[in-house]
Amino acid sequence: MPLLEFTNKGIYCEQAQVFIDPWRPVQKALITHGHSDHATSGHRQYIASALSVPIIKYRLGSHIQIQGYPYGETFFINGVKFSFHPAGHIVGSAQIRVEYKGEVWVASGDYKRANDGLSTPFEVIKCHTFITESTFGLPAFTWKSQQEIISEINDWWQKNKDEGKISVIGAYALGKAQRIINNVDGSIGRISHMAR
Repeated sequence: MPLLEFTNKGIYCEQAQVFIDPWRPVQKALITHGHSDHATSGHRQYIASALSVPIIKYRLGSHIQIQGYPYGETFFINGVKFSFHPAGHIVGSAQIRVEYKGEVWVASGDYKRANDGLSTPFEVIKCHTFITESTFGLPAFTWKSQQEIISEINDWWQKNKDEGKISVIGAYALGKAQRIINNVDGSIGRISHMAR
């Protein structure tokens, strides 16, 4: 029997009786990060990286029962050893390392290998089996480096300012918006943000 398996509620560890990023309500959920397709409502108990706890509580409500662990700190559930490790996707995002009887699996959730200067950078974890979520992992998707993109945004913003135009950038509220605000050249002009 595999250490982790896919079920109709999400990735399940039978030995620990826990789910990773379940999409239906469960007793105990290990959460990789605070995006709504990973941290869903209705679970009895949530366990996440310590940096994700405020994000998840903000999204799902302060009433939820949640416990956070710092990156790299191990904890046990029914004899299974777990730890959260940086995924580099958004602040608090984590890969979940699962070890039982010498076998190591890692479930990534979303991750980003390039350092964005804001999230804790992705950490390579040695394992026997790696479960990866790869929304944009197909070879059809190729991206410019963050430095190139920020440079293009700054050039565009400066040109707009010189022409008396207001620049507006739309971005995901959790993750992309923080990366843009953190990396653009604030000396060009005033930065305002509006949550929707």
